[in-house]
Amino acid sequence: MKKSFISFVLVFSFLCGFLSAQDVISPYTRQKIEDFVTYRVILKSAEDEFTFSTIKRLEKEALAELSEHALDFEQEKCLLESLYFLEYYERALNTTGNQKELRDRMKSLMKSNVACIEKRDKSQICEWMYQLTGDVTAYYMTRSVAATFLYGMKVKGYYEKAALANKNRAISHVCLGNWCFYAPALFGGGKSRAQKHFDNAEKCVELPGEKYLVYIAQSQINFENKKKELAQSYLEKAVALDLGRRDLDLIARCNKKGYSYFQYLRNRSGIDEEMSEEEKDEEDK
Repeated sequence: MKKSFISFVLVFSFLCGFLSAQDVISPYTRQKIEDFVTYRVILKSAEDEFTFSTIKRLEKEALAELSEHALDFEQEKCLLESLYFLEYYERALNTTGNQKELRDRMKSLMKSNVACIEKRDKSQICEWMYQLTGDVTAYYMTRSVAATFLYGMKVKGYYEKAALANKNRAISHVCLGNWCFYAPALFGGGKSRAQKHFDNAEKCVELPGEKYLVYIAQSQINFENKKKELAQSYLEKAVALDLGRRDLDLIARCNKKGYSYFQYLRNRSGIDEEMSEEEKDEEDK
């Protein structure tokens, strides 16, 4: 009887471990996401027209076949829509001029993603669901002090949950580092905390697109800390990935002028500028 009970426990433990290891999203959707993490870096060096048409095509193709593959259609649809729109938004924000329309769409994605998360147990949520929800929320709150106070800690929470759901998801550690860099020490931010997250990202990074982000992050945090030779060596690692040079050349120009890419992004985001009345919604007041 004792041996039978021990055998039962071992088999049950094995089955639980096997079941818990099963992905909650389809291999189809995971592959689409992980491929785009790298391809989006390549698109950064492409012309706007090509980038916009490519993103629209990839999204249309991915969603057209999703029902055939999805394990959780609602969650996977949220993931794919967020994935492609984030890259479209980043490029379109400074080229199309329709900032209110773009931000409204980002808010809609944020609400859909949050609703998707809230109706599921954490064991049913993919790390990318937390990651991309953090991303769309971060983009939505940019340029609004009121929205930043409302959503800032939620963004950090989503990235932390993403990192817990998959400790080897380097992009989540990078995003936590970025959050810490811009957040006041009083709220858990600061350069030293940012450095720790970037170090964690470097320990587990695998995808080429994630390596690109990690090397840039390490380069610029070291530039901020006056370690310019180390900063340059990480920038050279990013160049060696051969995924495109537009952003890397920009970073090099920023550094030559004496400021980091972090500062450049802060200036470009307009967070220190007052948002126009036409762009505001109820959460910006």
